[in-house]
Amino acid sequence: MRGNRGRRRGHGDNGMDDVADNGFARLLTRLADLVAAGLLWTVASLPLVTLPAATTALFAVADGWARGQSPPVLATFWEALRPRFARGLAVGAALGAGAVLVAVDVSFALGAEGAPLRTAVFAAAALPGLATALAGAFAFPLLALTDDGPVALLRNAALLAAANPLTTLAVWLLTGAGAALALAVPPAIPLVAALLAAVCARLARGALGRLPARASVRPADASTRLGGARTAPASPGD
Repeated sequence: MRGNRGRRRGHGDNGMDDVADNGFARLLTRLADLVAAGLLWTVASLPLVTLPAATTALFAVADGWARGQSPPVLATFWEALRPRFARGLAVGAALGAGAVLVAVDVSFALGAEGAPLRTAVFAAAALPGLATALAGAFAFPLLALTDDGPVALLRNAALLAAANPLTTLAVWLLTGAGAALALAVPPAIPLVAALLAAVCARLARGALGRLPARASVRPADASTRLGGARTAPASPGD
């Protein structure tokens, strides 16, 4: 009897060891994927003009992680990078223009102390600032998921952000923290970018999951709708 109990205990210990080994292996695999995706994003972003498309491709990889999958990093990144270059450039240019406009207005207002139009300039900066912040929170996750044109995509990203204010705030707080960490430790930029994309992709998936049923699925083509957004159908494993 003691021998049987000893053998059973031994089998149980082996089973626990296997689970621990598998968990550690999965952790190492995900860490390697994060580093690889971050390095791809860093290299693809170096020309700067490719930054929006590279960010979109990074979110395409991160969306697979958010769905509990392990997509092939290089293939997924490359397949998302090429066809989304033009749309990514247009969306990035629009968001960049909005940010520059706000920065110029605020800089002018801060330097015009005592000027009669100072308050008006601050007020004029508020609307484009809010629109840029709302659209920017989910623009790149939606770029990775939809085939919408830039105008429709920015509109739908802003609507999604407005419908999920706490999630939007979390996205920008995480983005700010990631930027601060990247500035403090530049060699960590690839890993920080990939981690940030992974978390924000999960937040975007959560926001999309809270859409009302009428905005979720069209039976005609099994693609997801967000206002006018056309989202590619999920794979059978989702």
